[in-house]
Amino acid sequence: TETSLADQLNMAFKGTSVIKGNAKAIVTGTALHTELGKITSLVENAKQVVTPLEKKLQELTKKLMWITAILATIFIVTGLLQGKDFFLIIETAIALAVAAIPEGLPIVTTIALTYGMLRMAKKHVLIKRLSSVETLGGINVIFTDKTGTLTENKIEVNNIHFFDEDKVAENNQPVNFDANKQNFEKLLLISTLCNNAVIDTNKKKQVGDPIEISLLHFATLNKINIAEITAAYKRVAEEPFSSETKLMATLHQKDNTNFVAAKGAIESIILKCNSVSKQDKIEILTDEDKKFFLAKAEEIQAQGTRVLGFAYKEADNIDENEFLNDLVFVGFIGFLDPPRLDISGALQSCRNAGIKVIMITGDHPATALHIAKKIKLSDTENIVITGKDLESKPNKKLLFAATIFARVTPQQKLDMVGLYQKSGNIVAMTGDGINDAPALKKADIGIAMGIKGTQVAIETAEMVLKNDSFKSIVIALEQGRVIFQNIKRFLVYLLSCNLSEIFIVFLYGLLNFSFSILPMQILFLNLITDIFPALALGMGKGNKLIMKMPPRNPKEPIATKKDWGNIIVYASLLAIPIFVVTFYCSYYLGYNAKTCNNISFFCLAFSQLWHVFNLPSRKISFIKNEITQNKFIWFALLICVLILFLFYYIHPLNTIIGLKPLSFKIWLIILATSLTPLAFIQLLKRFFKIID
Repeated sequence: TETSLADQLNMAFKGTSVIKGNAKAIVTGTALHTELGKITSLVENAKQVVTPLEKKLQELTKKLMWITAILATIFIVTGLLQGKDFFLIIETAIALAVAAIPEGLPIVTTIALTYGMLRMAKKHVLIKRLSSVETLGGINVIFTDKTGTLTENKIEVNNIHFFDEDKVAENNQPVNFDANKQNFEKLLLISTLCNNAVIDTNKKKQVGDPIEISLLHFATLNKINIAEITAAYKRVAEEPFSSETKLMATLHQKDNTNFVAAKGAIESIILKCNSVSKQDKIEILTDEDKKFFLAKAEEIQAQGTRVLGFAYKEADNIDENEFLNDLVFVGFIGFLDPPRLDISGALQSCRNAGIKVIMITGDHPATALHIAKKIKLSDTENIVITGKDLESKPNKKLLFAATIFARVTPQQKLDMVGLYQKSGNIVAMTGDGINDAPALKKADIGIAMGIKGTQVAIETAEMVLKNDSFKSIVIALEQGRVIFQNIKRFLVYLLSCNLSEIFIVFLYGLLNFSFSILPMQILFLNLITDIFPALALGMGKGNKLIMKMPPRNPKEPIATKKDWGNIIVYASLLAIPIFVVTFYCSYYLGYNAKTCNNISFFCLAFSQLWHVFNLPSRKISFIKNEITQNKFIWFALLICVLILFLFYYIHPLNTIIGLKPLSFKIWLIILATSLTPLAFIQLLKRFFKIID
């Protein structure tokens, strides 16, 4: 029971296959009491929380409902005290309620999420749940599997070891030896002959054991013509690999000479040898030599590298029934699943964005640490915690400092995801196997591998990578941040525009002006000049600073105190110039109530349209930013202007919303007034840095 699940070599788990042999077994569990059954239970019991966006929109809606109710009540009471028409007061109060609540928010949010989902599909990322698109932008912790996500999920020759000379095979480059040239040639020959794999480089097909395939690729890389070698060395006999012997050997005939090629577990191969090749010279294999090779192999295996020993024999006459004796030991090769070449840049992007990436795997700790160093998982020292360590319940400080969890069980993966979530983190979890399913479901975002992932993992996860690349996860995170930024942006836009309408109507009502903005005009503004620009804002591509910002605080509401401050400033600066101009036009220029109403309406409509250019950060150029480079913004503005003039010129549309012909002078006043908020806001934003 103290042995970790991955190291329980004496257990036959449900779901595994027995291919040959005889055995007696004791059943220790059935159905849900098996390890596979436990995983099923974990998947069923893992509760998925409501996404952060859904929570925040619900909270915002509740706040706006209370604000609307209070404002409507104040307006009705004030109007009744002033003796205004009761029905007009009620109509205006209803219109204010409509203005206060951004009814376009659900539509715009859905379109923004859908458009983001389509963009991600083009980047090999499939999203199964719409609201999960935004959740990606809030991720600040990623638990990632090692095999297939951080690595290529294929075996490659990593290093070659002779008695007194070692080399590392790097970046698919040929390897050269100084003192063991002939030994290396023999090693390549054995790798080619003692091999049942087949590769076709032209058709890019390969069949066979992954290790044997990697040996053929390595031989080809080092200028070995496989076809010529196999044709020259005719295979006469074979000793196939078995779990008992832990080795494979083949007997070949070339001209009048016989050649034996053997490979396998180093402890098995070395028992069949009585000689060793040192610096291309054959010597007697002593007990000290055997201990040396075994210790060296054990040291490399402790780093997570798989090791195979190689031996051969040459003679004129070799008995086909007893050719696996008196071999010459050459050396051994270490195999490793290589890290993905594009992973380091993606991990650096995560660090720049304040996202912690944690490797969580069932593999050996040394293997995990080796890969972590290669890909630069962390810019500090990697702290490794094993599944056995987790059983002893280490302190939370150590748990949150760790960057690698190795030899962990499905339950421990699930527990780690839950621990980080309880600490207020938004967690993503990647996986490809059945044992990953519980943690995939529990995480805020479960990410499955589309190529090598199991059906269970794909069905459980909310996001599927079509190319199994961690780089695609980073692209998805960036798109998630862009989408959340777009949602916040059109939310600020809608609320500031709607609040400006409320400010104007309240000021007109409290000061008992003879004119105001009519209920139909308020509804028109909300349906036309609010919705189209907001939709366009939801389809923005974001700015270059998006992945250099820290993750947003998941506990913060969608509209923070800073956002509300900006909204109030924006709304005030949109409303004040209009109020001042209409007051001047009414009391000093003597315009009638309907003309002042039309001036108010058009000033408000156009100032709201120009307001989209106030939304980019002050750190970005006013001329060249994600708003000005968004073609949908320009289409939205054009559509809104066309609709405004359509209602202005065409009867009876102008009658419905109370519009009348205006002089050229009045249009100049409207244009100047509508541009004034834009100028004031940019002045406060870029020079005084009061708002952002």
